[in-house]
Amino acid sequence: MKVNLGIASQNSADWERIIEGDHENPPQMDDWRIVEQALALGDLAEPLGFDGIWVPEHFGTPYGMTPNPLQLLAYFAGRTQRVSFGTQIVVVPWWNPMRLIHQIAYLDIISNGRYQTIGLGRGVAKSEFDALGIPRETSMKRFEETIDILELAFTKGRFSYEGEVFRIPETEIRPAPKSRDLFSRLYGASATGPSLEMISRRGVKPLFVGNKPLSDAADDVRKVNTMRREVGLPPCQPKNILFTYCVADRYEAEKADEYLAAANRDVALAYGLNDPSNFAGVKGYESYAARASGATAPDARAAAEGKPAPKGYDQSNLMIGTPDIIIERIIENQKACSFSEITLMPQFGTMPYSEAARSVELFAREVLPAVHEMEAPLHPSALPEEMASDA
Repeated sequence: MKVNLGIASQNSADWERIIEGDHENPPQMDDWRIVEQALALGDLAEPLGFDGIWVPEHFGTPYGMTPNPLQLLAYFAGRTQRVSFGTQIVVVPWWNPMRLIHQIAYLDIISNGRYQTIGLGRGVAKSEFDALGIPRETSMKRFEETIDILELAFTKGRFSYEGEVFRIPETEIRPAPKSRDLFSRLYGASATGPSLEMISRRGVKPLFVGNKPLSDAADDVRKVNTMRREVGLPPCQPKNILFTYCVADRYEAEKADEYLAAANRDVALAYGLNDPSNFAGVKGYESYAARASGATAPDARAAAEGKPAPKGYDQSNLMIGTPDIIIERIIENQKACSFSEITLMPQFGTMPYSEAARSVELFAREVLPAVHEMEAPLHPSALPEEMASDA
């Protein structure tokens, strides 16, 4: 099984200043230093034997701080020879589809075809949409039409398109990409049912971002393959993104409680999940409006010891603990979700770079060889009921 390294620039400690409304003083740590640390983490991927480097898209807050993931992957394309690349995700509604198509094609050329997972999504955060002047209620339609345009661009020579949002006169990609299978590399992230159904029926494979309990993610895989069968598509396997903290002693993993609490706070504030009114009346985001608050940090000690999480927390999708615990959890997750490969998110919340780097190095030494030897099959549990009974 392949294992990728995900990197993001989190200036998590700066949220305290923002919460207090202190916009006169700069962050205690400059953003550029945080970005440099993320770049250094990415530089570990190839020499340590990881299979790929994945990056997100976020801007305007201390969260994520990667305003153009394709730009960052172009940077790593020039610094590496072997690793593949993925996006977790490109937020499609923020892009003009023709600009996105050409940047994907150009990255395909300069990376020698190594952009293997074109992860896409529709975005959530009000602040990011507002800064770009893009109404969130148009996000689903923009997402749908862009996927249609990507399919035309990557499967035909010349094409045109007439949609509700986008109208493209007859044109073609120049320079044309090196690879001829770019549409088959599309993966879609979804946190809601409508998004999951849309990508599934359009032939886009699922990308899970470790934000659901394992049982829910397993249900989603079966739903995806059921919908794919209904439109004549074969079953597929998702790719999973998982928060990871690999430590030599299980008691060291207790430190992850602080980092996870900060990470969940960061998500709630960056996406506006702490205030359901951010989504009230916004078409396509009804499920977010219904949420009382953002995610709650699971208990890291329970995750490290492989025990059921106390206080009602779910820790089934966290790769936290000693190498042996993490190997067991990866096996458990693959059996449940049938994922074909995983991407680690080794730095989150207020975790210092030094700890993230040690975690990555320990994972590379003691976990990565075992995972590379693992098979990643499609299990009957991931198939529609009628297919599972025949498997």
